[in-house]
Amino acid sequence: MQNLEYHKVTIDDIIEINPLNRRFFLRYDHDVIFKSGQFVILDFDGLNHHFTTRSYSIADYTKGPVIELCVVLKKDGAATPLLFDSKPGDTLTASIPQGRFVLPDEPIKKPICFICTGTGVAPFRAMVKDLLLHRDFKGPIHLFFGCRTQADILYREEFETLAQTYPNFSYIPVLSRETWEGAMGYVHPHYLEVFRDKPDAMFYLCGWTAMLKETRDRLKDLGYTRADIKVEFYD
Repeated sequence: MQNLEYHKVTIDDIIEINPLNRRFFLRYDHDVIFKSGQFVILDFDGLNHHFTTRSYSIADYTKGPVIELCVVLKKDGAATPLLFDSKPGDTLTASIPQGRFVLPDEPIKKPICFICTGTGVAPFRAMVKDLLLHRDFKGPIHLFFGCRTQADILYREEFETLAQTYPNFSYIPVLSRETWEGAMGYVHPHYLEVFRDKPDAMFYLCGWTAMLKETRDRLKDLGYTRADIKVEFYD
């Protein structure tokens, strides 16, 4: 186990989003202080793998002893099958929140663009709610969310409600394997259209490595620098 502060936590609830994605609500014995975008490390004691720990982003911005994780099942993985076999009332070993993939502490004066795939949307859900509900951020916020089908759009109703409520929040789910009334294909043409003239902006990227590397390269081709782009890989 890494040299971190760990606690025994209880699974308060588990919500199945679809067969491969579930929301896990973990209760600590104290209020959890964290920044939106951070993650916790779960230690699976006795895991049949070289590493017994796995990291999961905190998927909501709340105050209190309960945090939410949004996890995708890797059927051939070592850890998520164990997690998906758990039930409310079971205990896990979890670290205190970690990570620097967070919003600036100082007031933000630039538009913010979040680009993600799959459960990479989890830290962005926390960040978007932090910006809109807690910081009263009035600048433009863009969320480009690459998915295969409508069934894969995590937190869809919540994001749609936020977009309807806050005119500065632009929510663009993009489907690659299903025809529908919304954006289709891959996410790249959609954010490139918005930022092709290189307006001042901050970018946060989270998802599969290949997509993130391509996104970072395309943003650099527009003229954005490493200082403008923060990346969190989850594979």
